[in-house]
Order: sequence, then C-alpha cells, then structure tokens
Amino acid sequence: MIGFFPQLYPDELWYSVIMRYHLHAGIAYWSDTLQLLFPDCRTYPKVGELLPNTTMQQLQHVLPEGTLDLRELALYHSLFRFRLLFLPHERKQDLLNGFCEGQNIAPALLSVRKKLHEHSLRFCPLCAQEDREQYGEAYWHTEHQIHLLPLCPKHHCRLVEAEQKPSMVLSRQLVTIPPEEIKQNHQATETELALTELLHQWYQFPLEEQANRNSDNLDRAAENAGLLGDGNVNRLAWDKEKTYARLVETFGQQTVQEVFGLHLTTAHLRRLRKLEIAHTEEYALLCTMLGLDAESLFSDKSIPLHLQEQMQALARQDRQYSKQGIAEQLGIQVGQVSSYAARFGIAPFWVQSGSPVTADARKEYTVTIHLSENEKSKLDGYMQQHHFSAYSHVLRQFMMQGLKMEEKG
Repeated sequence: MIGFFPQLYPDELWYSVIMRYHLHAGIAYWSDTLQLLFPDCRTYPKVGELLPNTTMQQLQHVLPEGTLDLRELALYHSLFRFRLLFLPHERKQDLLNGFCEGQNIAPALLSVRKKLHEHSLRFCPLCAQEDREQYGEAYWHTEHQIHLLPLCPKHHCRLVEAEQKPSMVLSRQLVTIPPEEIKQNHQATETELALTELLHQWYQFPLEEQANRNSDNLDRAAENAGLLGDGNVNRLAWDKEKTYARLVETFGQQTVQEVFGLHLTTAHLRRLRKLEIAHTEEYALLCTMLGLDAESLFSDKSIPLHLQEQMQALARQDRQYSKQGIAEQLGIQVGQVSSYAARFGIAPFWVQSGSPVTADARKEYTVTIHLSENEKSKLDGYMQQHHFSAYSHVLRQFMMQGLKMEEKG
C-alpha cells in the first residue's frame, strides 16, 4: 500500500520523483520499490523513460484523486513538449489527449526517439546546491536531460554525468545526485553557449507553438552560408556533402553522427528544408551552425538574403556596371547575374549591348582624352578597385558626378 507520495518539484524528471519516493520510504532495494508501486506491471516498469509512459498512468489510478495530473506530467516532467516541437500542433494535441485518456502512446513516439541512444542522467552542481538550500534535497531536472544540452542554461557551467551503469537501462537502477559539492566547470565555446541558449528557448515554448512550414528561413540561412549546390539559381538545393562537413567542423564527428547518422541524403535534406522532420535535435544543430535564433523557424518574418541586399545596394549606385564587374563584386558567375536579378525583382542596371536607346540618350559624339603614364596608372587602379570594365564607363561616371555638383552649386 502506498502511504504517501512526494510532491513534484519544478521541472522535475519523472524518474526523479520515483527515486525520491524510494529514499523517503527507506526501502532497501530499488526493485522492491518498483514492485510496491507497480505490482501489476508484467514487464519492468519504465520509470526511466524521458517521454510520457504508462508508469505515470498506473500511479495516477492508485493514488488519491488530484495527486497526479497526467497532462502536467507529460508537459512539465518529461521531454514531451521539446521532442515533439516540430510535429504539427494537431498531432501533438492528439497524442497528449490520448495519453491523458490512458492510451500507451510509446509506439506512436518511436519516430521521435530513433537515433539518440540513452545517455547517463546529468545534473548541474549549482542547481543541485540551490535545490538543497530551497527544498532540502537535490533532484534531477528534466531540461538537463536534453540530449544535446552541454551546459546548464541558468549557470552556464558544464553538466555532470551521473555514475550510471551504461550496460543497464535507467529504469533498472537507482541513480542519485552525489551529496558532496562538485567543482563547476565554466569553460565553454561560443558554439556551446549558442546551442545551450537555443535549446533552452525551445524547451520553454508552449505546446501550441509550431514551426512555420511556409517560412524559407532555413533555406535563406543556408544560402547565406554558401551551402547551396551548383545549378539553377532558383533551385535552392543544398550541397549534402558540404553541409555535413560544415556540421562536423562545428560540432564534431561524434555528435553529428549521433544526430544525423553517417551521412546526409538529398531526400533527407529536402524534408529538413520543408520542416517535415520530427527530430528537434537536427534543427538545433542546423540553426546553431547557421546562426539562426530560436524564433527563426517559427516566425512569419524572413531573414535577409545577403546576396539580395548586396545586389540592391549596387543597383542603387548611380553608375554603369558590366556583368563581369557585378559578378566579381557578388562572388557569382557572370551567367548568374541576370537570373539573380530576376529572382530578386531587380531591374537590369548593367550595360546591355543591343538594347534600344532613346533619341536623347543616343551617343553621337566622341571625345578623346590624353593621359600621362601616372594618370593612366591611377585610373587603372581606380577601375580595378571599383570593378569598372571600360574607360568610357568610369570617365562618364566622373563627368556625370562633376556636372551634378555643378548644378547643385
């Protein structure tokens, strides 16, 4: 008979609640505690699962009414909200409703659990110290168990792994937070800090939050980072080898392999670009690598395209360009200049041979200018620096600027 049950702490992992019950009840063996709490369980009770599980439902039925709320357990004492962040809201709500009605939703959640192997529980030494001061005991925080989270979001110190038997699943062993103070490690890279902040913000998103599948911010960020493959300007296909190599360079081979596998396929990248993949961890690595903030994949606001801004800036300048000069400044191929301008809605602003010319703009006079060797050298340097391809273009630029200054004066 269950004589009492601990009150849940903020963001406490479900396993932690069972662990504290065991310690408070003074039961000698962990297996005896599980047998007492789940006497009708035909298999080993999976209290160590990081997602909502049947042990929550089983205890809710035998404890006094109001002791446990299945919705609260799923949303705030498991990784349900975080791991399902990129599922459509209707699908998330259906799973939550089914769980609260007593359904075993574990089979339906297999798609968001694949790839990531179970790791040891982790804790923040400073959080454990604060918990002891406030509650009289330390407990396992749910957020700290996010697979990719390297640092405590509150204290920015490195999370510490528990002394846990790797050959045995968590549910079968009692794992407690060490009572002694552990030295904090605050050394972290900029990438780890950025990844921690992104994961923390996503973890705080409500269940109702959903990715904007009409947004092209992931594609835009990849294009800004130079990750698009060669080909049509409007195709926007990512280079899978280049993307995978950049991920490995940013996060290391082991982390990338755990999240994405040994390589990326064209089909997988296409689904990622359309936000059709369910794995939050994949988007976390991509967004951190590309410098996207937590709102970018959930917002209606598009991030700027660097190439578009640069081309618009060139178009606003009152001067003549050749396609070659534009291509050199933008770092693209000459043959792509017209295609990019059309894609960005920018009217041609370069010298176009064979274009119809109005009567007042027709060039009917020739002017010859004689330059010294020093003057020609300076002019050549100016042309090279400012990407002019013809003497007539740069001299016309100087002339028009001078005439405008004369008119203003």
